Amino acid sequence: MHLARTLARANGLSVTGAAACVDTIIEAMKEALSRGEGIELRGLGTFRVRKVGEKRTGVAGTVPAHGRAAFRPCRSLREAVRGLGGKGK
Repeated sequence: MHLARTLARANGLSVTGAAACVDTIIEAMKEALSRGEGIELRGLGTFRVRKVGEKRTGVAGTVPAHGRAAFRPCRSLREAVRGLGGKGK
């Protein structure tokens, strides 16, 4: 599925205009996550930055602490895809 094309068809927009909207939303999400803020998209789920600590492997040097983007789907999304077994496209 191409999100911009779907958005354009559903709202009578040009594909170019819809693509600009999608790009703007994605950039705003990246910026919020880079500041450590969480993002809730109702009906989809929540994005957040999960802090990952240093790993102690016994090998010289360590992996420095850093953030990792994490997504938790909402209940309705989990239920919608339950049973697909990785076959959804």
